[in-house]
Amino acid sequence: MTTLIRLTLPLIAALAVGLAGCLDFGGGEPTVEVLQQVPSPNGTKVATSFYCEGGGAAGYTFHNVTLTLAGEELDPFDGLLGKHKSWHSFQGIQVDWLDDQNLEVSFAGVGAPPDPVQMSTRVMTRHGVDVHYVILN
Repeated sequence: MTTLIRLTLPLIAALAVGLAGCLDFGGGEPTVEVLQQVPSPNGTKVATSFYCEGGGAAGYTFHNVTLTLAGEELDPFDGLLGKHKSWHSFQGIQVDWLDDQNLEVSFAGVGAPPDPVQMSTRVMTRHGVDVHYVILN
């Protein structure tokens, strides 16, 4: 019996290591879909509303908005809304420049009722732009 175990254990270990390569642990890049992208009136900054998904089997999906300098790459985890950037807490996000230093972001919360901490955590100023929020629900 011990000989059988000594011969079988290396085979089981080799199979386990080989099959682990077939599993998706969600380490890849997230998929981002730009929903609205609006440059500031002077063209130096860009407000972007987007949808993001990723994370493999456990997964996450969320909507958020970013404010970047023109030409800067969008980072989906550097959104203006929410304490937890990957929570699905916001929807219907729209951006509107009031002028070069003021951006209006309107959105609705997800959930009944929406999480109060998540809803109240917002970036108020970025890149010298004051961000004004309008909650639609």
